Amino acid sequence: MGNHTILLVQPKDSSTRTYYDFANVSLMCEAITAMYERRLKKLNPRSEHINYHIDDLRKFIDNFSDISALVFNAQTVSYLPHDREWIKNSIYNHLKRLAQK
Repeated sequence: MGNHTILLVQPKDSSTRTYYDFANVSLMCEAITAMYERRLKKLNPRSEHINYHIDDLRKFIDNFSDISALVFNAQTVSYLPHDREWIKNSIYNHLKRLAQK
């Protein structure tokens, strides 16, 4: 997971489109998780601890009008597109690896 990654996000309508630039897929996964955790903190400002299930994070991702990733492939010297499901699976695998450390 060491390839340059561009995350394309559209939270609502087309005027909300933006992108994020990451050195690798793992950093993208961490950033999306951090976005969700910031949202939870904003919704629950008095809570000292935030707990959530991976399904909650997956629903957060599903709430974007559009989300996709472009990941650089050194063999083809091009960016390969990935959809919402790939992003959710990448985050799941990333969090699973972190839990095993």
